Amino acid sequence: MAAKTHVDSSVGERRLRPIYALQEADKVLKKQPNFQCAKVLKALALLRLGKEDECIQLLDVVRAEVPCDDSTLQAMTICYREIHNPERICEIYEAATKKEPNNEELLTHLFMSYVRVADYKKQQQTAMALYKLKPKNPYYFWAVMSVVMQAYKADDKLAKTVVLPLAERMVKKFVNEGKIEAEQEVQLYLMILEMQGKFEEALQVVEGPLGEKLVSYVFVPLKRASLLMKLERWQDSNILFKLLLREDLDRWSYYVDYFTSALALMDSDSSVEMCKDFLSLVLSENEALSRKLRGPYLAYLELYRRLHERGDKPEQVLGDIMELLMRYIDNFGDKPCCVSDLKIFLPLIPSNRTKDFIHRVNESIGLKEGELPTSVKQMQQHISSVQLSRCVGCHMDLSVSDKLALASSLLQFYDHGHTFNRDTLHTEFACNDPYALLAAHILYDVWVETGTSQHIYDAILVLEYALTISPSNFHVKLLLLRFYSILGAGGAAHRTYELLDVKHMQLDSLGYYHCNNIFVTGQFTATSALYEATLKFFTANYKDSVDHLTFSYKFGSFLKIEEFVEFRERLNNSLHYALVTVERMLLELLASKNFSETVKYIEGMDITPDRDTIDWDNLQDNRDLQVIVSWDPHL
Repeated sequence: MAAKTHVDSSVGERRLRPIYALQEADKVLKKQPNFQCAKVLKALALLRLGKEDECIQLLDVVRAEVPCDDSTLQAMTICYREIHNPERICEIYEAATKKEPNNEELLTHLFMSYVRVADYKKQQQTAMALYKLKPKNPYYFWAVMSVVMQAYKADDKLAKTVVLPLAERMVKKFVNEGKIEAEQEVQLYLMILEMQGKFEEALQVVEGPLGEKLVSYVFVPLKRASLLMKLERWQDSNILFKLLLREDLDRWSYYVDYFTSALALMDSDSSVEMCKDFLSLVLSENEALSRKLRGPYLAYLELYRRLHERGDKPEQVLGDIMELLMRYIDNFGDKPCCVSDLKIFLPLIPSNRTKDFIHRVNESIGLKEGELPTSVKQMQQHISSVQLSRCVGCHMDLSVSDKLALASSLLQFYDHGHTFNRDTLHTEFACNDPYALLAAHILYDVWVETGTSQHIYDAILVLEYALTISPSNFHVKLLLLRFYSILGAGGAAHRTYELLDVKHMQLDSLGYYHCNNIFVTGQFTATSALYEATLKFFTANYKDSVDHLTFSYKFGSFLKIEEFVEFRERLNNSLHYALVTVERMLLELLASKNFSETVKYIEGMDITPDRDTIDWDNLQDNRDLQVIVSWDPHL
């Protein structure tokens, strides 16, 4: 009760703050009617009180006076950001810099205001004006990066023939004059060269004097290896990746690129035996470690898979696929990652040998029929065995009665597994949770096959019980949400969705999972709140991503700027965003009580084709379609 009172008082205090601020601003203005900063702070207080029109009127008055002091301009910036009018920020700083053209701070703010509206040409001009005023490297490279971003927006031909060569010349000028100072400047130069496809020149930069400024121990060898791959210098890249793998035996991306170069060499003067010898060396080094790593074992499987895809006969060089799989399982079968690691390699097992494979896996566990695991390790091995048997399709061949018997057996294992959860925190997954998930999947299969609703009810009961034991397991929550949505139980589905605490990017990648179903269940209040939260995230994305961009320029993180711009565009063009926007409009129409109210809603929506802001041709599907953990053979 005390906590609730504290929350209520803090909420009330936040609501009163703008009123206090407005009163204080009025007091100051009575004494100093022309105090610009006080006027803007009053405008901000009015905005926070919901009086946007009065706020804009007051801001227009101050803007006409062309303020130049930083505090006033910063306060105006906050106001314009909150009313989503970043163009006005550009205008106030343009006016201020005309009044004080030699003010470095104002020019810097003007540059950042152009960053907010993505006006790359004016960014370039402002950055060069800054550099002429104060010849500092960051300002010059702001201009270079602005040119690069113009190339990002231009068509490919114009970018490669005009814009990017200009950026390259600008950097070369500094290189020739020996003015390159920071690592980020060299990274930007490399990015410009790579965007033009000048990989040879980029490699020369990495290996030359400028490469010494690349102080990151990881960046240099990786960049060199990447450039060698792009140049198709397979021998050099192969040697380099071997060196990198000797230093980091578990880096999977190294193995992937190593195999790419090795297979390219096999087409010329190399052989698979050389590749096998290197893997043997890596494996021997790994086995000498006190804690074995998964990478070297998976590397054999990856090489087998690649050779198989080429039409070669990998078993003649690497041996039987089942032996390779069992070697991994013997070492890591008790790890939760076991099945997810092996899943892509299971199709390599001949269909007539899958049952033999599962039999061997079961034998390796050491559990006789009817026995229960005696340790967490043995239980996890058994879980991996059941998951693998489902992955290879063994469950598909079972009859309904056998599936129900298997589900019952799994629940028995699940119940027994509670003995190993005594020290498990509520924030951790219970080690026996996979049994409940597997049982739920099997019961769902039976429901699909028979159409008997009791089976999906049983699956829901199993998951609800598992959730009481392991309240942090999102796999359980997602599957529950799926089952409730299938049954049309909107209230229960929404309760489960709220337990997931979906926020930020998940509203785009996972939001479809609930937004697409809740509306049709008649949960209109919950639907409205859900749509509101989703749209709020998307509208706030622009402001947040702009902040990321300005910080990237300030700290010289040029490589991140393009990523942030792409991220912003991806969210702005999200298919889910467009769908929820339309669904929200339909929901508002549904909520109208009479014809006049409906007309009012439609007028407020401002639906006119020429003002349509949805870029239909560039909509992007950002849904995560693999979010539910599954061991079905086809997934």
